[in-house]
Amino acid sequence: MADSGSKPEEIFQAIDQRWGIEYPATNSAVLNGGIVATSVWFGEGDFSKTLQLAVHAADFADTDCNAANSESVVAAIGTKVLPPEQVSQLHDRIVGEKMGPLQLTPPVDGSISELASRTVRIGESILVAHRASKDQNAVRIPVQVPITQPAELFTLADLMQYWNPEWTLQRAGFGGAGGGMAGIRGITYLDGEVLATYPRDEVRGTVLRRTLRLGADPFLKFHVAADSGCAWQLQVYVNDEKVLDKLIKGLSEGRNWQEIDLDLSKYKTQEVVVRLYQRVLIPHHEARNAYWRHLTIN
Repeated sequence: MADSGSKPEEIFQAIDQRWGIEYPATNSAVLNGGIVATSVWFGEGDFSKTLQLAVHAADFADTDCNAANSESVVAAIGTKVLPPEQVSQLHDRIVGEKMGPLQLTPPVDGSISELASRTVRIGESILVAHRASKDQNAVRIPVQVPITQPAELFTLADLMQYWNPEWTLQRAGFGGAGGGMAGIRGITYLDGEVLATYPRDEVRGTVLRRTLRLGADPFLKFHVAADSGCAWQLQVYVNDEKVLDKLIKGLSEGRNWQEIDLDLSKYKTQEVVVRLYQRVLIPHHEARNAYWRHLTIN
């Protein structure tokens, strides 16, 4: 978009509209990575310009980290790019006893320039250990031709190949851990034998789906759970017939695993489509993840 003449505001909007719904957490590296790249591109090496672009890029973005990451790129060439009137206010000191809830032991009271020098020395030692050379005037790094790597486009449906490859996952959402923002209630991920899901679209819900020919004595078994104090609606369809509609609730002390055991003898030897729905818009209940494990059908 930049090469075709789009303004930064247009690119920020495109990034937000494309990825904001996929990664609603404020601290998503996907959405914020695009904001950082755009800020650096249009900042043109100017510290203040890059800062203004990053902090005004989008609502509900990780503004402080985006600015810091953008400015880290700009300032990589040295302190000469830093605005003197801002740097002078720090008096070359960093002082503090706490960082959030963390108590610093011992308290920090040091020179920023000395910390920078220590960082440089560590960086130079790493470079020399990897074929760079150093003398009193310069560090020389062997030139390597950059090789563009193919994009690895991951979809949430890919999780099923590691969890249960005979089933497909549809309409799941990436969600997020919240990033300090209330109301982000679920995230889809795989944790060992447990699949956690939350729908991308809360109206339509998440679906686990499989097409198969059932055996002579067919059954469907699996375990499900909900987070503490939360609930979701489990619906099971065989072809277009609903065979189960059950509220899955989490206990106050944690997840409450429930075993689902359905007799499918009505459909024996038939080829069927089985769909397991996670519905989350339930009156008077807080929605969050659904948890699945031990999914078996024959």
